[in-house]
Amino acid sequence: MQNITKFLIEATNEQGKPNALSDSLKDKFEKLFPSIPMMIATLIALTLVIIILWFLLYKPLKKSIKERQDYIQSNINDAESNNNLSKTKLEEANQRLAKAYEDANNIVKEAKIHGESVIASYTEKAKIESKRIKEKARLEIKAEHDALLAESKDNIVKAAIEISRKIIKKDVSEDSQNEIIDNFLNS
Repeated sequence: MQNITKFLIEATNEQGKPNALSDSLKDKFEKLFPSIPMMIATLIALTLVIIILWFLLYKPLKKSIKERQDYIQSNINDAESNNNLSKTKLEEANQRLAKAYEDANNIVKEAKIHGESVIASYTEKAKIESKRIKEKARLEIKAEHDALLAESKDNIVKAAIEISRKIIKKDVSEDSQNEIIDNFLNS
């Protein structure tokens, strides 16, 4: 820096200008550049300020930023694990739902089959019961028919005996009556 000022001074002296100008220029340049001890002191002060700021601001700020990054990363990791967990739970729920639908369909099929078997059973029972009722009615009708037939024969026999008494006008013995009745009924 002093070399520059010397150079400028020599350059102005060679051109023949007065020394006053070179002195004012020299003063300006000297004021423009600080002195070396002042520059060293400024650099030392700047270094101290940087070191102090480094320990007081940068490290705590860096630590705070690191903690914040760790917190955010842990939240991201938790969110991912929760997302994975919810996906597995959703898959499990879907599987259980599908199983429930399948079970419900099986229950409906079994109920349908059971219902059809119950219907078939009751239908068969109803057919058997109707056959039994028909047979009972047929037997009752036959018994009534036989009873009416027997009663009719008795009435006819009594009427025939009465008529034969009147015709013969005598008393017919019981044995002869039975013989006549048997002959009549067998014919």
